[in-house]
Amino acid sequence: MAAKAPQRFPHPWWRTYDTPTEGYRDSAGFVNRLPLRLESTEMIIFGTVDAGKMWSEFADEDFIPVLVGGKAVVSVWLNNFTDSDCGGCYLETWYNTFVTRSDQPQVSLPMGTPFDLIIQHERCQNFLQRVVCSDAPGNPGAAMKAIIGGREIFGFPKHPVPGAIQFAYEETEGKQTGWQFDMSHNGKHGVSVRCKLPETDPNHVVVPIDVVAPMDLVIGAPRLGGTHKNHNGSHPTYFGQAIYGNQATTVWDPKTDTFELGNDDHYASPLKRWDFTPMVKGHIPDFKTAAFKPVGWISGADALAAVKEHEKLHAAGAKLGSIRTPWAKL
Repeated sequence: MAAKAPQRFPHPWWRTYDTPTEGYRDSAGFVNRLPLRLESTEMIIFGTVDAGKMWSEFADEDFIPVLVGGKAVVSVWLNNFTDSDCGGCYLETWYNTFVTRSDQPQVSLPMGTPFDLIIQHERCQNFLQRVVCSDAPGNPGAAMKAIIGGREIFGFPKHPVPGAIQFAYEETEGKQTGWQFDMSHNGKHGVSVRCKLPETDPNHVVVPIDVVAPMDLVIGAPRLGGTHKNHNGSHPTYFGQAIYGNQATTVWDPKTDTFELGNDDHYASPLKRWDFTPMVKGHIPDFKTAAFKPVGWISGADALAAVKEHEKLHAAGAKLGSIRTPWAKL
């Protein structure tokens, strides 16, 4: 008799999300359940970039970057997904910056220590910029499930062509002490990271995370997916997520840590153009996230109210092509 497969998503935190509230059958025929569940071990690297250089490539957005010490902030995520509703285990890396609406004053914060790059501001939203997925060893096909579902449901700028990612923990005397991560894309080097786990630093800080983020926290992709700029995105959405884990954080140490960008066009080149400098690292060995349905889909009643407003403006002489429904923060 075959051994019974272990229960997926066994942690008690998942019990809130056992039953899907929505579903989406993607263009490949795969049924994605929502909330979408993902478990992983994570390394997050927070760093600074030249705000002017970066945002000159996103000047047509309705957002402006949050500044810390006069610099914009980018967080690079190195994701080892051990299980997910989009194909099980796979590997991925993405990066995002932090923004606020451009119709409000720009947020400019001081930087007393590198930890100030972990922004806590009520108007801050996450603006996703680049994503590359890869199959994990022994689970072919998961990367494309994550790419197709991510692009169609959340509008993620996941490059349609999977990359090749190799990941491993470095061990010393049977204990995890380091993170090793290499990504190439379209045959070119993307990024390589070698760093000590923050837990090896006696001055590290562990922050427990158990939050349900605002339903419009994450901006799924640049305007029009950035396709007019060869960003290979899909479409911008707004969505929220529930997050659980314990993040060990410390400063980036150039004596023990290396972050090497390659020459691929999609992932590495923008970070190099923007002068990315790593400053803080965070390790989450027990990361759990449930991603909710984007908030752009509204009820028939809400749609009817919006249409009535459109008709009212049209009756007053407004051209239909010029009418816009104002974006409002939920």
